[in-house]
Amino acid sequence: MRVKLTLVFVAALCGVVSAQLPRPADLAGIARKLPSLDRFLQNRPLETTFDNTLGQLKMLDRVGTARQPGDMRRLARAGNGAFVLQPGLWEGTFESYCLRAATWAPGAGDGYLWAPIRGARAGAIAAILRTSVQRPDIPQGDIQMLLWAMLSRTRVSDMPPKLQAAARALLPASEINGITVNAAQVLDVASRTRLFRDVTAPVRQALDIENELRYQFSRGNGNYDQIAKIAILAGAAPARDRNAIQRGQWSMAPGGYFVRYYPDTFARMKVQVLRPAPVKVVRDQLNRILSVEDSYGRIETTYNDAIAARPHPTNKRLKAYAFQTIRITHRGLNGATETKEYRDQGYTFHQSAPGRRGAAALLIGGVRYAFSLMTGTPLEARQDWAGWADRAQRAREAYDDAEYLRDRYEGATTSGGASSVDDAADTAHYREGVRVVFVGDTSERVSWITEMQERFTNMLEYAISVLRTLPDGSGSDQFDPGGGVAVPSHGGQTLGASGRFD
Repeated sequence: MRVKLTLVFVAALCGVVSAQLPRPADLAGIARKLPSLDRFLQNRPLETTFDNTLGQLKMLDRVGTARQPGDMRRLARAGNGAFVLQPGLWEGTFESYCLRAATWAPGAGDGYLWAPIRGARAGAIAAILRTSVQRPDIPQGDIQMLLWAMLSRTRVSDMPPKLQAAARALLPASEINGITVNAAQVLDVASRTRLFRDVTAPVRQALDIENELRYQFSRGNGNYDQIAKIAILAGAAPARDRNAIQRGQWSMAPGGYFVRYYPDTFARMKVQVLRPAPVKVVRDQLNRILSVEDSYGRIETTYNDAIAARPHPTNKRLKAYAFQTIRITHRGLNGATETKEYRDQGYTFHQSAPGRRGAAALLIGGVRYAFSLMTGTPLEARQDWAGWADRAQRAREAYDDAEYLRDRYEGATTSGGASSVDDAADTAHYREGVRVVFVGDTSERVSWITEMQERFTNMLEYAISVLRTLPDGSGSDQFDPGGGVAVPSHGGQTLGASGRFD
């Protein structure tokens, strides 16, 4: 690339020399004025890509829930406009903005993941999204045009007067100065042909559209509809560029909560935020769950170790253990406590620590497995391993997902929370084992069944939440819509949600 740019520079310089031979002292000035491809490809105002997302939460998506989200309008707001989250599922529909020109608008089935704002103008983008909450007098269309002008690297002084006024209202002086420093000049056809001839067609298209936006903003007479026709590609995205993320896919966000997006258009987006409620899990010496305690009450189990643990057919670390007792304490609406106890019903899976944790873990796991075989008795013949094949397959899938969480924990620098890996992996199977006591008697226990579903869903959510906050040890009870962006796969249109309700 440097060789090609040098040839471009030499060719351009020869043209200057043929017209008028510059003095040696003038050569540095000519070099500074000559546009370069690096100038247009590097130090972009927004550089967030799909690679910057924190990943999908397919494990969480497998646990369905029928709960209704609360209205985010009921939540208190911090000084920066962030929502102070209470445990539970919350929803709001916000004004949103296109943050990537030369792309197709989101389709009806497109999914998005949360990502941090990165790039030369990350601070300005976040400031506009946040500050717009305090400035309802500034129309959404003007804010969108200001963002497009900034992303196309137009100087604030070259923008139409109403956009200059919006910039002064929404941005600190330091960010306005940064936009000017990061600005680029409008290129004529010859300059674009010379500079962009070696880039791919999609990149050239994006650079040409960016240049056209700079030109229109500098003229000062383009209205919102005209600018939108330039910035947004018409029609539907071709198959190769279609989004591969499912609509409503949960994604991780900093602070121990989860976010999912439902964009109607680039200008309107429903956002759901989930903050898990705390759950206390107690385990035995084999690391099997003994009790789960939350706002609903408490579930306690003991295991019938007279029955040998039943290994998974392809994963010998994954075994099923039969329950001996299941004791459920339920707190009713009137505060009264009700307890039910069941015996010799159900089983759950648990996976021992992976072999890569060291020889000691392998030895302990081998001893436990041998012990379970030696202690097998005729009681095993009476254990009802109902649904074994399907549950074993679901168990394998969930523990494969949990390996990602385990790797994340082992790479963290903070201590505490290792059991959350096991909580996340064991949750679904413990739930399936416990709820066997409700089968065939839904008339009396329908409220208990619903509660059990919610209880174990929250347990999984909380376990993943704890793991998500391990690297820096930070959790947060605040959701800041302008603190991140929504990113699709395949380079689609990046979206920014403001804190302004639609």
